[in-house]
Amino acid sequence: MTTSLLIAIVTDEVSEAALDIAEREGIRGATILPASGISQSPLKTFFGLTFQTPMTILFWIAHTETANRTAKLLRDELNLDSPLQGLALTLTIDQLYGLNLPDAVVKDVLKANCP
Repeated sequence: MTTSLLIAIVTDEVSEAALDIAEREGIRGATILPASGISQSPLKTFFGLTFQTPMTILFWIAHTETANRTAKLLRDELNLDSPLQGLALTLTIDQLYGLNLPDAVVKDVLKANCP
């Protein structure tokens, strides 16, 4: 079974909902980063100031099937196809280092995160 990295870049307003969707699908243990970016056409306020919506980047590691299913749910439930809402994507992991855990712990982590 292959493993993937699920990445969601969403507005701060829906970051908790994204975490809830992933947990509902059995994925836990997210890495969360605050983010900002530049869109093609920044929104302007009535004072002529540029407005950028605060964003959050969420990372999860899960079995590919679970990650792909969760990415589609994020798209559907968070309306990611609408402008300026965010995005979700998956990347297959070829090699993974840094999870130097005893085999029993790794099995428990994968069992909990990759149903």
